[in-house]
Amino acid sequence: MTELVRAFDRMGHSQAVVCGIFPDDVIDFPNGVSCYPVFFADNKTDLLAAPCKAAPARFNALPFPVVGMSDIMPYTSTRYRDLTPDMVAQFEEAFIDAVSRAVADLDPDLIICHHLFLLTAFVRKHFPDRRIAGISHGTDLRQMINCDNLRDFVRPYIKKLDAALALHEAQRAQIIEIFGIDESRVSVIGSGYNSKLFNTDGRTEHSPEEPLRLAYAGKISRPKGVPEMLAALDRLASDSDVPAFELTMAGGCQDEVMKDKLEELPPWAEWLGQIPQPALAELLRRTDIFILPSYFEGLPLVLIEAMSAGAVPVSTDLPGVKSWIDANVGGSNTVFIPMPQMKSIDEPTDEGRSTFIDDLASTLRDTMEAFTAGCLPGSLPDTSSITWDGLAARLLNICK
Repeated sequence: MTELVRAFDRMGHSQAVVCGIFPDDVIDFPNGVSCYPVFFADNKTDLLAAPCKAAPARFNALPFPVVGMSDIMPYTSTRYRDLTPDMVAQFEEAFIDAVSRAVADLDPDLIICHHLFLLTAFVRKHFPDRRIAGISHGTDLRQMINCDNLRDFVRPYIKKLDAALALHEAQRAQIIEIFGIDESRVSVIGSGYNSKLFNTDGRTEHSPEEPLRLAYAGKISRPKGVPEMLAALDRLASDSDVPAFELTMAGGCQDEVMKDKLEELPPWAEWLGQIPQPALAELLRRTDIFILPSYFEGLPLVLIEAMSAGAVPVSTDLPGVKSWIDANVGGSNTVFIPMPQMKSIDEPTDEGRSTFIDDLASTLRDTMEAFTAGCLPGSLPDTSSITWDGLAARLLNICK
């Protein structure tokens, strides 16, 4: 969202932003962009420490942790499925008050909502005459499947959006099926990345005398395939024919099962915790092979960021991702692993998990051997067509 705001600002557009944040979050928008925060907090003491000065005379607050678009977030959160009717009413009141003030002050030509879910439905409900576009990030579609308490309310309002924007073609088909929205109003928008941050400037190339540098970035959770990644690498670490390697993991963890695993990491692995974007860019510039073993994603931007920084991505063959990368990245070097047999949208069957570990270990072995043989990384892929400025221009062209 922030990157789109910056891109629209470079294009000369006037903007206001309504966002749900923690009291200690820092707002970082261009000068002249008005912000109307809604704070999620457990107590009033937290709110008194809020650094946001964008609306000092008035702000909105909710007395529970931020509602996460995934059921396991890398920080304290509330699950949408656990919202009571009273909590939903509080959510509606706080956000619509903030949106109403933003609309009154800016009188926007277009309202852009992130996620085709509860807040977007409320905005459509309260502003029936405004032009509204909603961007899906994938997790919203999973919430539509999981949340029996909200699905019937959300669906008819999302169906009335002027435009729904998907990350790739497979997701576009899902949106049409789940919401019954007219297919003429559903477009593929793709994604973008910050080329000024994620690039090979100052990249540290691999030394043949050193272990291969592997990395993972994202939530440390089971739906991300982290346990299977660690199991596959543990198998390879004990194989004397496999090149020596080190794994660095970056990301927050609220998964109690995974927290136990993080306390007993093998000597070839380290966990940095959650890190800011500049630190992630630096990590990727020190990475030879980037691993994304996730079972569910919208369009994982980190794959683009990794290849832009010179790393070779190894990823689960997530629906729609390979076709989008092939269509938008010239010379992509991403290596894909078959999706396992699944018993739910983000959980494999026992047999699928076992097969996935086998496939992941085999693919990583081949990739590491190719790297040490000098066959990788090869030429840098061309990601020039998927910058944030290009994405912003596509969005406005769709919604004009």
